Amino acid sequence: MTGQGSRWNVAEFTHSLANVHWMASTAVLMHLNERTTGDPARNWLTSWAHRYFAGEGLRVLVLGCGEGWLERGIAGWPFIASIDAVDNAADAVERARAQAPANVQYDIVDLNTASLQRGAYDVVVAHSILHHIENLEHALGEIERAMKPDATLIVNEYAGPNRFQFRDDVLAIMNGIMACLPERLRRGEVEQRTHERRERPPLDVMIAADPTEAVRAEELVPMIEERFEVLDRKMLGGTILMHLLYDIVQNFRFDDPRERAYLEMICAFEGALVDSGAIPSDYVILVARRRSSRVTAAPRPLPPRSEAAKDVEGDPLGFGGAARVPRAGGGRHRRPSTLQPWMLRILRVALVARRERRANLIRESRLKAWIETTRCRASGLAPFEWIGARWSAHDDDPVIAALLETFGRVWQSRR
Repeated sequence: MTGQGSRWNVAEFTHSLANVHWMASTAVLMHLNERTTGDPARNWLTSWAHRYFAGEGLRVLVLGCGEGWLERGIAGWPFIASIDAVDNAADAVERARAQAPANVQYDIVDLNTASLQRGAYDVVVAHSILHHIENLEHALGEIERAMKPDATLIVNEYAGPNRFQFRDDVLAIMNGIMACLPERLRRGEVEQRTHERRERPPLDVMIAADPTEAVRAEELVPMIEERFEVLDRKMLGGTILMHLLYDIVQNFRFDDPRERAYLEMICAFEGALVDSGAIPSDYVILVARRRSSRVTAAPRPLPPRSEAAKDVEGDPLGFGGAARVPRAGGGRHRRPSTLQPWMLRILRVALVARRERRANLIRESRLKAWIETTRCRASGLAPFEWIGARWSAHDDDPVIAALLETFGRVWQSRR
């Protein structure tokens, strides 16, 4: 229940779900690219999923086509013959149809009840649609029957808690990070107010806003694993970022080195929490095949990197700031600690935040990473003590200071 005095408003929440997406940021997309492909300049579709379009003359089915960006992006691939694309949003399908390439056909389909053509498709792509399906048993059964014997299923979905009822510890981390941000970055676009903290959306508001939203999301991956053989998966995260950034992500300007640094640091920290198992990953990209299939990835070449990926600056790590970095005092014996790669990423971003202009990418030197790690171990300081001391020798930004303190406290508490 919303309860008397609740801030939740169904109309505002519905609008924010539709219009203020946490991925609407170049910095966030680069982070997700790297988690999927290992390269912030290459995305999941053209530089990861493309390998699982195995064979030639392929017939593809796209589930959850929306306004058609995915089909338009792949329709020209030389190994694709035709694409059928469906969604249950009639207005979006009409807009997609108006821009459709010649080899793409659209239809309005409700996967809760629809029957798909049997044994027709070489590749099925489900994009942000299955977490809206209540009758998952029917939908997954139809998908399996629509696939040819050696077809692949590519899924890009929210697979977190049903109706966004995330855990208490996730909420606490989210609000710890929110408290570090200045008011200008917490000012909402849709709600036109300053967000002080996040809350779980009440179930009645969720259902009133969209009764299909994340209706059985947490069951999705287990049901796919039961029916199909998963060949590969990437855990994108989004567990903190999605709820933290809704309605404020647009405030973090990519061309402002400080605002971009805040967001990149938060992204790196969420990734570390997911990879360590401290929190689950709410978003997943996976590829699967029918259990009788032996289809594998195809040796597809990577597309060229964009011109923007050539804008690279040197690694800021090394010997800078050595004079102001303390050693653990009092003669205490401290177990040597190691700066993990994600910690080095946070330090790099913090160090370049003070610059008037930043390049799109930072060249990460293995030698400088080794030097930094060696110096940290020799100091006897814990990783975030070292990071804080190294950074503060160059800058005094209160937001970065607060973020580093919060990251260190949360990371220590998770161990």
